[in-house]
Amino acid sequence: MSSKESAEIALVAALQEDSVAAFDALYHMYFPAVYANILHLVKDEAAAQDIVQEVFIRLWEKRKLLHAGQPAGNWLFVVSYNRSLNYLRSSLRQRLKTAELAPDMAEPEQDEWQVTSIQLDMLERAIDQLPPQRKKVFLLCKMQGKTYAEAASELQISHYTVKEHIAKASRFIREYVRLQPEWQALVAVLPLFAKVLGN
Repeated sequence: MSSKESAEIALVAALQEDSVAAFDALYHMYFPAVYANILHLVKDEAAAQDIVQEVFIRLWEKRKLLHAGQPAGNWLFVVSYNRSLNYLRSSLRQRLKTAELAPDMAEPEQDEWQVTSIQLDMLERAIDQLPPQRKKVFLLCKMQGKTYAEAASELQISHYTVKEHIAKASRFIREYVRLQPEWQALVAVLPLFAKVLGN
């Protein structure tokens, strides 16, 4: 484990002990990457700003439930993904209602925290099975928001190698998740999630 990873895990531990300073440090560390991920999904800057604030509020509210010894990036990635899909689902529902195509379309009932926990567990298990270097590249680019060039410089590898690691890691994680029994249950309640993951 690198000194940076150790420092972040220490921040998570401090956050669980109600440290506002630790929360601020994690906020500044992850805000750019989380915002970029959300904007990529929702394609709306105002909505992305609202969602990213909701995500970090949720981080503070759920700080006691974070996985001990794990960086916060995985949790933030999953929660921001779910919040973004909820926004897209709500927007779609509103458009359908406006068009009078589905005036009685109901809000799907689900335990949001349970769904998030299942996804987080699957994601972390998949990431842990990546080869060490591929895992480092994936975490840098997907969880910490580093560009391929920044990751290449930090790890002293080529831009092409970073790109290959990301492609192979993403493919492995997608296939790993699809093979999990929990995923079959999620597909039933989150068809939009399944659709986006498949793209």
